[in-house]
Amino acid sequence: MKRVTVLLAALLMSQAALASTPAATAAPAAPKTAPAPTTPAPEAAKTAQAPVAAKTAPAAAAPKLVTVGPAVTETVFALGAGAQVVGVDDTSLALPVARSRPKVGYQRALAVEPLLALGASWLLATEEAGPPGVLEQLRTAGMDVVVLSNLPTLDVARQRIRTLATKLGRVSEGEALVAELEADLKRAAARAASAKQAKPKRILALYARGANALMVAGKDTATDELIRLAGGVNAVTSYTGHRPLTAEAVVGAAPDIILLPAGTLEAVGGEAGLRQVPGLSQAQGWKLTTIEDVHFMSLGPKLGKAVQRLQDGMGLPAQDGT
Repeated sequence: MKRVTVLLAALLMSQAALASTPAATAAPAAPKTAPAPTTPAPEAAKTAQAPVAAKTAPAAAAPKLVTVGPAVTETVFALGAGAQVVGVDDTSLALPVARSRPKVGYQRALAVEPLLALGASWLLATEEAGPPGVLEQLRTAGMDVVVLSNLPTLDVARQRIRTLATKLGRVSEGEALVAELEADLKRAAARAASAKQAKPKRILALYARGANALMVAGKDTATDELIRLAGGVNAVTSYTGHRPLTAEAVVGAAPDIILLPAGTLEAVGGEAGLRQVPGLSQAQGWKLTTIEDVHFMSLGPKLGKAVQRLQDGMGLPAQDGT
């Protein structure tokens, strides 16, 4: 197994050469009977020697990164550090900007050798990354392994942006991302408040997990938080996490909106195919809306934009700036 050594490029600080000033030339001594006038020093002697320019130390090379988890990958690219990314996990492929990067496999089934072969210095990942033994071997091999929470809450999303920004030396960019997120969510909250809905929209969030297998997002999921921020109500609150869709669940949910990732809609054959799914074919009056796949997986820096897109699908009146 190849061993990766984390190369920390030291910044060499050199001092400017000290300028030496030649002494002034004195006139010969006059007779003791009269004070000797001082002869002015030659002009050239008065001028200090020009300092030698300091040598500039070479800049430290930016560390190469492997990012695991779509929230981490999206944030790293949004911070402007995408050029440093030399590998991503399979879930990050939901982001178009990440698809040209080498793949390191599924986030829960990482392997040591493929990661070391990329020559990365840092592994930036959410807590789903593993197995734990692999992460420990990477640390032993000299890789800096940073594991971040992926809890689907707004507070964690904010903190993840700031933590990554600090780690990457891009604090101002991180604060700008947080400010943009807050501004988007403030507009979304005002939009939801101004709609004055007599009854909040009930939203059933589904995604495809393999062929002919639709899953429902319950409580404590990324989509549950997204729905809440949009001013809607998750139509399924009887369990946490995700469970397979059943016809009975659809009837009990009585959804106004079916929310899908764009990739799932294509997988089921578009809206026409979705309306043939048992349960959905019996339910009446629901409308379909989609968001980008990545927003079903985690709450990234573009969460505010996803909330506004869901509000578009809910039919909430637009406001200035939305």
